[in-house]
Amino acid sequence: MNLEANTTANKNSQLMRYGALSLLTMPLCYVWMFIVFGVMLSIPPTDLLQEKIAYLVANQELISSAYIAGYLVFGILLLIVVQASHVMLTKNKSNILNTASAFGFIWVVLLMCSGMIALVGMNTMASLHAHDQQQAEVLYFVHATVANALGGGIELVGGLWVFLLSIVGLRTQQITKALCVFGVVVGMLGILTVYQGLPELKDAFGLSQIVWFIWMGVVMLRKKQN
Repeated sequence: MNLEANTTANKNSQLMRYGALSLLTMPLCYVWMFIVFGVMLSIPPTDLLQEKIAYLVANQELISSAYIAGYLVFGILLLIVVQASHVMLTKNKSNILNTASAFGFIWVVLLMCSGMIALVGMNTMASLHAHDQQQAEVLYFVHATVANALGGGIELVGGLWVFLLSIVGLRTQQITKALCVFGVVVGMLGILTVYQGLPELKDAFGLSQIVWFIWMGVVMLRKKQN
């Protein structure tokens, strides 16, 4: 029994180490998306949709790199983090923790789906732009709506994951109180993005979550070493 317990403890410790490293890496995915869409790209301020599509097609590789980093790579890292955070907080059985982890896994699926839809949609839009510009315009709106709805237009699922994890941390005192309180605030920002009238909430959620990722990664790394 002791050998089995030690084996499980070693596996959990290794998972938490990978989780901590993933948490510390995830902000880089966000930063790259911010750099691409906020600094490197500047969609022409024109009412002509074809000019916007032409600009996106011309920068397809750069945009695709942002989608890969922000959705696919981020989703893989998040999958590790959801499992690691569950293990870290599982000393006290909690239905709230199970619910939080469920939302975490749902977020992984939504991100991966959004990333693949965005990549395929961009490629299809580029093909249509060369042969059927009217169809390319229709796809532009469909692509933007579906990819954005699944992958960032509303951050409800990600916000619930952070919020519920923080509630578990407060109740069990397995995470520092300051981090838990900050996590509650971050989670609420994500949940409030359901209200589409304040697009600034999405930016606030993304920026504050970068801080949360790093802080949580440091805490998880220290717990793994204990």
